[in-house]
Amino acid sequence: MARKSADQLLTFSCNDQIYAFDIVSVTDIIEVPEITRLPMVAEHILGIMNLRGKVVPVMDFAGRMGFPAPEYDEHSCIIVLDCEGSPLGIKVPRVIDAEAYDDYDISPSPVENSCITGYIQLRGRRVSIIDCVILSEKR
Repeated sequence: MARKSADQLLTFSCNDQIYAFDIVSVTDIIEVPEITRLPMVAEHILGIMNLRGKVVPVMDFAGRMGFPAPEYDEHSCIIVLDCEGSPLGIKVPRVIDAEAYDDYDISPSPVENSCITGYIQLRGRRVSIIDCVILSEKR
């Protein structure tokens, strides 16, 4: 899949690791709103939220990745993504920043069909780049 890029990544932390979404996919970053639970959904699906009159599913990033539950606090938020025309909210412990990068700095992931499409060194830390479309697929 060809990756579209605005040459910026939105970085966030989860369980002492740094992850990023291509900024092109990010539509909003909001405080954690009221989330309505849904019956009989995967554990990492937190439910749905209302975003300016639209119903948006909300996923817990750590749960989706199979990580232990992180500490959520007043800095936790929802990153709202446009995944091929469908909105998706991702709950994360903390957004860090928008970071500029060059495509040639990205090392592709050695694992095919992973939601991690590549890695990049930013400010001395390895950042895993997440594909929101693969992240949102049922597994």
